[in-house]
Amino acid sequence: MDKPLVERLVSLLENGALSEIEYSAGGTRIRLVKASAPVLTDQLWLPKAAPAASPRPQSSWTIDAGLTGVFYRAPSPDETAFVEVGTVIREGQQVGIIEAMKMLNVLESQRGGRVVRILADDGASIEAGMPLFELQPLEDNHV
Repeated sequence: MDKPLVERLVSLLENGALSEIEYSAGGTRIRLVKASAPVLTDQLWLPKAAPAASPRPQSSWTIDAGLTGVFYRAPSPDETAFVEVGTVIREGQQVGIIEAMKMLNVLESQRGGRVVRILADDGASIEAGMPLFELQPLEDNHV
């Protein structure tokens, strides 16, 4: 089997508008089908922890990347982002996806609050530990 050909077909499927590719030659048949929706695995979320004994409430915190990969703000390119600046989120709510090693990993918030800044662009390459969202507690927003 021609490995460069297979890699090129996979690249066309991933980066193009095609949803299916079929190739046959010399008794070898290859059929690749793009999933219609992302398959989400392993729920990830790693915010910076609040200080254990802080005399004042923490004014903001970040949701950080749990691993190195590509950050997505929406389930697919034609859908709306999970959250925007001003969105009030609850504990356990999905806020993004990190693609790493061809696996799509759910990014959840472990604390509720209001998104005040989005720190990474959709489709950006990110590093583990990189802050992706800045949040504030609802009390700081007078909600």
